Amino acid sequence: MCPDETHDEDPGDDRSRPTPEGDESVAHSGPDAIPPAAPEPPTPAHSPRGLDVIHADDIEPEDDEDDEDDVRTLLITGASGHIAQKLRAAWADVYDLVLIDKVASHDGEVIIADLAELDEGWITHFHGVDTVIHLAGLPNVFGTWEELERPNLDALANVLHACALAGVERVIFASSSHVMGGYLGLGDMPITVKLPPKPDSPYGATKLVGERLGRSLARAFDVTFIALRLGWIQPGENRPETLPDAATHALWLSNNDLVRLMECAIETELDDNQFVVVNGISNNRGSRWDMTAAAETLGFTPEDDAYAEEL
Repeated sequence: MCPDETHDEDPGDDRSRPTPEGDESVAHSGPDAIPPAAPEPPTPAHSPRGLDVIHADDIEPEDDEDDEDDVRTLLITGASGHIAQKLRAAWADVYDLVLIDKVASHDGEVIIADLAELDEGWITHFHGVDTVIHLAGLPNVFGTWEELERPNLDALANVLHACALAGVERVIFASSSHVMGGYLGLGDMPITVKLPPKPDSPYGATKLVGERLGRSLARAFDVTFIALRLGWIQPGENRPETLPDAATHALWLSNNDLVRLMECAIETELDDNQFVVVNGISNNRGSRWDMTAAAETLGFTPEDDAYAEEL
């Protein structure tokens, strides 16, 4: 510019495989003009608008109030989690932020809502939003289907429902490298987004379901859906020296690259390409995670390297 309530996995757990994260919290939710004599049919919320002819003499100089109107409004789910905290710190003076989570944040700015329960109360907050960044969910690679159902499936479906109802233009979904984790034990080929998905766990499968639901949304409505298969993001400073092993070094996504990737996902014009999937990994030497799609589609090239002597 997130414990069953908001628990990230402990990287030091001997059982743990790299759990990118990706998700933050459990299922966190959450012109008065005179009409013309012969009004035309209303324009659907998700269809192209017609263009009026504007003459140069009719254009008035922009003032500060107009500049304020140009600021994007972003809604972040899972807003009390550690990834959202990084984004909020970077974007405090850049975007208008609407923050939703199932648990409160320390600053009291978060709207409390359970996204796993479809409710008109929290859906109201999606109206007037340009872009939704969906971080909410249970980030547990060892989670069972019973544990993952509400936070990772029900909440996601409800959020996409709210986006369609509210006319949101773009949805950015925190997917996970665990969608492709099954390739880690298969040879040494680059792991690209063009390979068939191979989830390594129920957790990875819920992320794949999210991507597929997003593709359906993009095809049915005039909505852009961008899935970011995020790598390993530690809470706090997220420094390479605190990564536990070689696998997490290969998957590391620095705070700087995280913010830049999200900004590219928010700002990049995608023409007719309304469904996008990219890997979200830093420029770590020797990593198999291919970042070509992110560069070609979003204009994002990672800068940091987990093996660099200085960052």
